[in-house]
This record gives sequence, C-alpha cells and structure tokens, in this order.
Amino acid sequence: MKINTNNLKLILTVCLITFCIQTPDVKLGFVKISELILLLMSPFLLKKSINKFIFYFFIFFSIEAILGLIITSTHHFDILGPSKFKVPYFITIARYFELVACISLCIITFRLFKSNTDQSKKIIDYVVNWNILITALFFLIYILVKIGLLSIHNSIVIYDNNRLRGLYNEGGPFGLMLSFIFILTFFQQNTKERFFKQLFLFIVIAFFARSKAGILFTVVWIALFNFEILKNKLRILIFPIILGFLTGFYFLFINVSSMYVTELNRVKQSIKERPRDINLILGRVSGVYIVPNMIEENPILGIGLGNYPLLRNNAEYRTFFPKPPKEAIDIDAHGFGGIVDIIVEMGIVGFFSFMYIIYGVYYEIKSLNKGIILTLGFLLIYCFGVQIYFLYPWVLLAVVLAYKNNYIDEINN
Repeated sequence: MKINTNNLKLILTVCLITFCIQTPDVKLGFVKISELILLLMSPFLLKKSINKFIFYFFIFFSIEAILGLIITSTHHFDILGPSKFKVPYFITIARYFELVACISLCIITFRLFKSNTDQSKKIIDYVVNWNILITALFFLIYILVKIGLLSIHNSIVIYDNNRLRGLYNEGGPFGLMLSFIFILTFFQQNTKERFFKQLFLFIVIAFFARSKAGILFTVVWIALFNFEILKNKLRILIFPIILGFLTGFYFLFINVSSMYVTELNRVKQSIKERPRDINLILGRVSGVYIVPNMIEENPILGIGLGNYPLLRNNAEYRTFFPKPPKEAIDIDAHGFGGIVDIIVEMGIVGFFSFMYIIYGVYYEIKSLNKGIILTLGFLLIYCFGVQIYFLYPWVLLAVVLAYKNNYIDEINN
C-alpha cells in the first residue's frame, strides 16, 4: 500500500503540535522535552524565510536577551538557590531559549497551514479533536480516581482536592490551555457536534480543572465573539450600562485605598502566623507587592529577561515578606501573565515594542471577519495568567497569521 507522504507529514506535524500543547511539565531532568525538540529544530526552521511578524518577534526577543544580559550585570542578587542553572546570566539565556522554542512552534504551525491551504479544515479538526480526546482520557482517569479504582497519587493528572491538571503543574494553567482549544473550535462548522465539544471543554474547565482564569477567559471570548449581536440586542441598554459602570468605578476608586490598607494589614498578620507557607509568601500574593516595587525601580528597560525568580528575593523588593524556604527559593513566578512578564522584565520599552508588533497584526487583519477578535484573543490570554514562555499561545498566533494570509477557511459566526 502506497503511503501518502504529504498526509503523513501533516499528521506527524499535528502530533508534534499537540504534544507541545499538552506536555509543558514533561521533562528530561530539568529540560522540557517539547522545548528540547523545538530547539533542535530551530536552526533548520530559521534558515528559511519566515512570516514577517514571527520574524519581528524573534528579533524583539533576541534584542531583549542581549539587553537582559547587560542589565543583569548592574544587579546585586541578595539570595540565590542551590541550583547551578537558576543563576544570573544563565537564567536569561535559558528564558531566551524558551522563547526561541515558542517562535519555532509558531513557524511550524504557520507553515503547516501555508503548505496545506486546501486542508486547513482538516488540520483544525485534528488539533481540536485530538486535544479533546486527550482531555477525555484525563477525565476518565478522574472518574476512576473518584470511584476508587485508581489512587490519586498514581493518577499523575490529578492533584490536591481532586483537581484535574492534565500534564500541567496546576488546574489553572490546564484550564487556560483548554480555553485556547475552545477558541479553535470556532473554526469548525457550527453544528451540534461543535456545541457538545465546547460544552465538554467548559465543564472540564469549570468543574474539574476548576480554573477561574479559564472560566473568565472563555466567557470574555464568547462575549467578544458575539459583540455585534450583543451590541444590537442591548442597544437600548447601552446608556444605563455605561452609567452603572461609571458609578461603580467611582465607588471602587473611593474605597480602594481603605481596602488596600486593610488587606495589607491582613497579609502582614498572616505572614507572622505562617512565615513558611509558600502559598502565602510566593506567587500572586507576594507578587502584588513585589511587582510594583520592581517596576518602580526599573521602569524603562525592566529587570532583565528571566530575572524575576532571582531578584524577587532581594530585600528592597520583597519588603516585609520573609525569605522563601530553600527548596522554593528560585522557583517563584508572580502569576499575573505574559503582559506583566514583559513590563517587569523588559520595561516600558519592551511593552510598547511588543504592542507595536501586535498592532501591526491587528492593522492587517482588521478587515477580515472576526480578525480583530482573534488578535485580541492572543493578547488577552496573556492577561489571564499565561506566561509569555508558554508554547500554546504561539500556536494561536500562527493560526491568526495563517487566517490573515487566507491559508485558513473563514471563521464560523
């Protein structure tokens, strides 16, 4: 039997894309396998001509890596962990390699659509359906744990309080990834089958992964996607809605100062009571205080690519937060997503450079059906907690760019 080489190549490429989407925490030692594969492929991918916007991002990240190394030389690091890899300079280079892996995946996905314009529907179907099948497998494992046929410790994809996390470190990031798959379903035909896929994804996001960010992002996406319909149906209510929003914003502004003082005192008291609780002294709670301090001290060029988990331990940034325990001293992330990553590590200059490239995409795609919404989708996913170093948003960017170039069939309303 003769094998269709083009079809085999398409299937293998979709397998690679799906593997990269689903396995961010599958590692060989300390190296993520998906990133290692993409890095090994990157020289072959970059030597050929690439889409101009992908090229702009590659140049942007390369410049930021060089600036990061220069900026690192101006910093003093109070506390460093035991890892020989999470140290100044090396961490900047490692983060740059992660971004190169993101660019590589974006190139692979974009070229897949470019080389198979007549099969774009099949590619989307493969990506969506295979990821849903994997999610269904995780869901089945969840059921086996719940009915007692499998231990939670042997399940891998489930953790504390029976939350589904797939092959991610937590349920929140897993739910956000499923939100991305939810977006891709809108490129499929508007049928009952598509509706059930979307319903299944939302149920997993909301009730099994229990991802608040995933729920919110999905709801925001649906609202944006149906904005024209909502605008026409709610036209009569536009003025009361705006008035209510302005009134609410006024009262929020009035009360925010007293709330901040109350919350600050509560956090300080909690730290006195639980100084070793890493859920309290790491992540978003400490990030609320540490991130503004970093931005205030390094507003123009930022603290340097990759330096947050090292510099956050400096006394001038962590203020009243205690030093993290040894096992967690260099693993912290603020949890506020890619846009904050850029502002903190690359400064105002980096933020506006990133947004300028996004604006270029928006300008060229705005005339297409839902083009603006798709561009906003790529941007908004970083506002809900996804780090700039995650791979799957770059698959979404490739889809947006392929759509802009008419390599993908028009998105369904």
